[in-house]
Amino acid sequence: MNRAALLLLLVGALTACSSGEPQGSLAEASGATAAAGETEASSAAGPDADRFGQPIDGNLPITSLDAIVADPSGYEGQVVRTRGEIARVCQARGCWMELRTNPESPGVRVPMAGHSFFLPMDSAGRHAEMQGRVVVRELSPEWRAHLESEGAVATASALSIEATGVAID
Repeated sequence: MNRAALLLLLVGALTACSSGEPQGSLAEASGATAAAGETEASSAAGPDADRFGQPIDGNLPITSLDAIVADPSGYEGQVVRTRGEIARVCQARGCWMELRTNPESPGVRVPMAGHSFFLPMDSAGRHAEMQGRVVVRELSPEWRAHLESEGAVATASALSIEATGVAID
């Protein structure tokens, strides 16, 4: 791929899904640890997993996604490692996913570290392990409408986890 084509691809990726909504940064997502007593034993994603973004810290305990959903403010600002089923992925670029523990549970919005990496748009139904910073912030009406136009349904909740790394089984 020549330099001009690569530049066009990069510009297109950065402008997709952008609306001025704050996304956080990789640096902000790298320093906190999970809350004690709120973890469950689990193995890391398998060696054949597809990996995106930064490596997931295998020493960070797995925190139940249900525990995060039950008490978002208790995890706010913390970096967590969690697992779940991918319910949906952004159909414009793969810049967010909705992660859930089972088909009946609510999905949690998971943006990909300020558009620093993207997931395959056909990842729904697969299982993922991810690491990221828990954010509790209401969406603006414009941002909610934007996400919904890309297929999101978990837009009513203020909870999101800004992923720095994702491994898909």
